[in-house]
Amino acid sequence: MTLFSRSNIIVSCGLFLFLFALSACGTTPAGNSENGQKWYNMNNCNACHGEKGSGGRGPNIAGIEMGFGSFVKKLRKKDAPIMPPFPESKISEQDAADIYVFLKSGK
Repeated sequence: MTLFSRSNIIVSCGLFLFLFALSACGTTPAGNSENGQKWYNMNNCNACHGEKGSGGRGPNIAGIEMGFGSFVKKLRKKDAPIMPPFPESKISEQDAADIYVFLKSGK
């Protein structure tokens, strides 16, 4: 095997691993809608967004159409005057996934 062939194999393997890691970063953790409703209510999301996310003082978020990454970004960052930020120490990544699935379900 020549050096050129080995380097092609190494580059190909490296590219494969990079793409695999990249795809894993963009995935949504498996969520549980029932747990999501529990976390949604426990964190008082219902006070502004309504019992099932269908609105109130805050916007309607039932059947949310944004991706999980965008959802978590909004959840963690204070970008509205009355929406408090929810750091991972308050709502874990798994709890956020559960809430996300609950909202996506629109139930």
